[in-house]
Amino acid sequence: MAPKQDRGGGSRPGPSVLFLHPDLGVGGAERLVLDAALALQARGCSVKIWTAHYDPGHCFAESRELPVRCAGDWLPRSLGWGGRGAAVCAYVRMVFLAFYVLFLADEEFDVVVCDQATLVPLHCRLLKHEARRLKREHVCSGPGRST
Repeated sequence: MAPKQDRGGGSRPGPSVLFLHPDLGVGGAERLVLDAALALQARGCSVKIWTAHYDPGHCFAESRELPVRCAGDWLPRSLGWGGRGAAVCAYVRMVFLAFYVLFLADEEFDVVVCDQATLVPLHCRLLKHEARRLKREHVCSGPGRST
């Protein structure tokens, strides 16, 4: 969205969009999140990405063009050897990330794009009366679901 003209003749900035993603690495979901964020930014939206893990040395180069913030990197990515429990850990990391952004990060946003944890928007919806920040949300994908 380009800046919109208001009735007074001035321009309003586009909506602020917050992306939540469990691990901003080099996979297909990460590519989708980055492409969407860059497209929205090109249309005048204010875009921020929050993730539970971000390594600038192991990511798509475009992610370094966006404001990426990290919380919860200390939480495990799997349980034990062989990556067991990775889906459970990703879910826990996303729930932590959502609560962190809602209550501790002091972020202002109009839209939340939540990737890979389908119950996080439900938590946000249940808490929105206290948080007074979330207007709408969108879930990109999840385990076993295509976008």
